[in-house]
Amino acid sequence: MRYRGVIALVIATLSAWSQECGQVAVRGPEELVAGGIWSLAAHWTALPRGKNINIRIDAPAPFTVLSVPAEGRADSGVARPVFMTSAHAEARAYWIRVSFEGACLWGKVDDSLCVRVLPKPRLIAKIISAGKDSANVLITNTGNVAFDCGEALIPPTESYEYKLYRKDNRVTFSAQSANGWDTLVGLGLAPVGRSESVAPVFDPGAPWLHWRLQTVYSGRINQLGTVSLEKNVFSARGLLWNNRLRGSAELQLPLGSLSAGHGILQRHVLSRAEKMSYVRMVIPFNEFTGALEWRGGQPMAGLRWRGGSLDSRVTLFGGGLSQFWGMQHRIQLGSNELNFSQYEGMSLAQYNGQKGVYRWSLHAAHIPDKLRAQAPYNSFVRAHASGVLGPNRWLGQWALFTDASGNWNQFHLIQNDLTLGPWRFSTRGQLFSSALTSKQLRLQSEYRSGLWQWQSSGEWRQLGQLPPQILYQHQLRLRTTRAYLQAQFRQQPSTGLWSLLGSGNMQYKRCSLRIQSTLFGGGNSGARHQQTLQLIRRTAHGNLSVSVQSMQRATIGWNGSLHTGSPYKILNGYCRDEQGNPIEGVKISAQGKSIITDPNGTFSFAHLEGSDVLLKIHAISLPFATQPVLGFEQHHFLEQRKQHCTLGFYRTLGVRGTVTVQRTQHIALRQKIDLATLELTLYHEDSSSFTTPVREDGQFTLGGLPEGHYCGALAPAPQGFSYPPITIDIRKGSFSDLKITLIELPQNIPFQVL
Repeated sequence: MRYRGVIALVIATLSAWSQECGQVAVRGPEELVAGGIWSLAAHWTALPRGKNINIRIDAPAPFTVLSVPAEGRADSGVARPVFMTSAHAEARAYWIRVSFEGACLWGKVDDSLCVRVLPKPRLIAKIISAGKDSANVLITNTGNVAFDCGEALIPPTESYEYKLYRKDNRVTFSAQSANGWDTLVGLGLAPVGRSESVAPVFDPGAPWLHWRLQTVYSGRINQLGTVSLEKNVFSARGLLWNNRLRGSAELQLPLGSLSAGHGILQRHVLSRAEKMSYVRMVIPFNEFTGALEWRGGQPMAGLRWRGGSLDSRVTLFGGGLSQFWGMQHRIQLGSNELNFSQYEGMSLAQYNGQKGVYRWSLHAAHIPDKLRAQAPYNSFVRAHASGVLGPNRWLGQWALFTDASGNWNQFHLIQNDLTLGPWRFSTRGQLFSSALTSKQLRLQSEYRSGLWQWQSSGEWRQLGQLPPQILYQHQLRLRTTRAYLQAQFRQQPSTGLWSLLGSGNMQYKRCSLRIQSTLFGGGNSGARHQQTLQLIRRTAHGNLSVSVQSMQRATIGWNGSLHTGSPYKILNGYCRDEQGNPIEGVKISAQGKSIITDPNGTFSFAHLEGSDVLLKIHAISLPFATQPVLGFEQHHFLEQRKQHCTLGFYRTLGVRGTVTVQRTQHIALRQKIDLATLELTLYHEDSSSFTTPVREDGQFTLGGLPEGHYCGALAPAPQGFSYPPITIDIRKGSFSDLKITLIELPQNIPFQVL
């Protein structure tokens, strides 16, 4: 093949449009929460009529596109793609680009949106072992910021084993943000049972069905819905946009997988997306994977090899005289990555590198003139670099790309963020050189203090030889645990346009209320007002939302998921005496797991199997002279997902006391005695007897005794000692104390008279 271009390195965000191809404006949230689902609005105007519009979205790794609107033929409109943010997305700013391709023969229109993922500190602690005075917990960082507990740093998704002591049962973690260690999270032992064995914690059931449905009324009704299903070896996904239906299904077989679907697809990474159907079969062979596919009425056969740092694919497209080969290779060497693709004479190369806090990339594509109508973009060379230098975080992007006439255009962008304590200053410059050159300069300052945040910015723009435009913007935000309030003022002195926006978000129990009010003014249209009200109700299976915008637009949405039933059940219980007082420190075992009741007498088993469970109460853990009403082994039925039970205990009569030794001899003549070898036996007046061992320190306890008069004896009889008769009367009302004194007998040493 003959190449006419340069394969070079990397990633950049192009933001350019030609005046003849119309305009596009992307609007969306400026700040996001990790793990959430959200959408943006891409408005396009003045596009040529009768042309197909292919919507392409370039989003970085933390974002997943859940729904992409299909092509349209309108010269103006709005598209609202839906995104999901990863739960562990790094807290920083990201750029998302939306491109409208195929609108005209000589170019494309696109726009970018900058969103910032907010820090979301979150910890989960699971008790893996415990004693009476301490507990070992496994702390997992499920947020998107690192934690410091003084002993170790816990990055996101990592776990750390920590030991909590009963006397000091709370530890404080600090979360890392852009301003340093400024968020505190406390972890303490809650009043629930503590496990004495390493036991896994099971989920209530894996989700197998997800759905997101939305109906919009703005003069006419528009519907958008996505449904995904994953059950055992079968999975499916469907997308409904008004009267357009797209979807796919996959079946996992013992020898591979079989999938089929219909939607907007690419034949390969360098082809334009089109509406087509496909059937695909994948067969793995150790490190090799074979694939057979029928896509868009043409066959495809491919072979993939993955091993070590190399991932290589080779594919044969079509049949007969229209056959052509394609290849795609990826090499990973440490923090360096190289990608190369070639299809139908079109080539694409990309290089990514990283060293510490510095990142760079190069991206290049060569598209022959005769294949421009088939490719999603023209030939280009892009470069991107970013890094951190002290309090500065900088970013640079450069690009060269061809237009429909074969002319090379330029794009340059540089940005620097300076952070000084609670202050942050940003400078951004952008230059786009083409037939109609555009320039842009933006200055921004930001201040954070506790729950408050203030931001002001000024932006200068100039398009070609037109007069420059200036835009001022000021924002004030207040964020609490249950509410978020924002006020914003925008002014464009060159046109006289201005806007005042106020919004709020409040949460109460399972409901959320969002209100937004905007006042527009200036120009020849006069002042106008727009309001938006949204109410969200969290249900057992998802969220139900209703939104109304100035009584001209209404939206009803419902999203949620279903989980499979879990075979494991939960048993919560209490230990109480006859007066209803809690009993602490009782050790209870069930199905190989052990629990010790807390100061409130509470215990909990969260992963029990079967229709019933046998609870075993350890007698040695019970307080003195305390007995379970129904015995030390009790059966309980598990008829529901969550069950509750109460274990009753009663206190019996008992005796406790000590055995002491009274010495009468000189230290050199004293008798040796081991108190731990002795046993005390008490004989009731009805001839029954009760025996208990004596501890090394001389103490003893004996419970479960009936009322009456007792006589006692020590066995074996202590040699060289005597003790007074042992007698005691045991009556209801209190425990009896018994003191036993061993008196050392005198010894006579005979002497021979000389």
